[in-house]
Amino acid sequence: MKNKHKTIELSSEALLELAAWNDDKAAFIKYDLYEGKPMWMIYDADGERVAATDNRDFAFIVAKQNDLIPYSAH
Repeated sequence: MKNKHKTIELSSEALLELAAWNDDKAAFIKYDLYEGKPMWMIYDADGERVAATDNRDFAFIVAKQNDLIPYSAH
């Protein structure tokens, strides 16, 4: 479920942290702003945004529906 909206850039520190997991099936759930609105962002192991939602529980469901293992990121 790739989203075609504007990509949110992760900091180089965040990308290094994601890469340290070295798990292609990992999904990272992070609370952040998206188009000026507070949202739960879902990133794959490469740091690419998979989706955004305003509901944390749904973010974990979306990750699982995409065959990813969700982890909370801060």
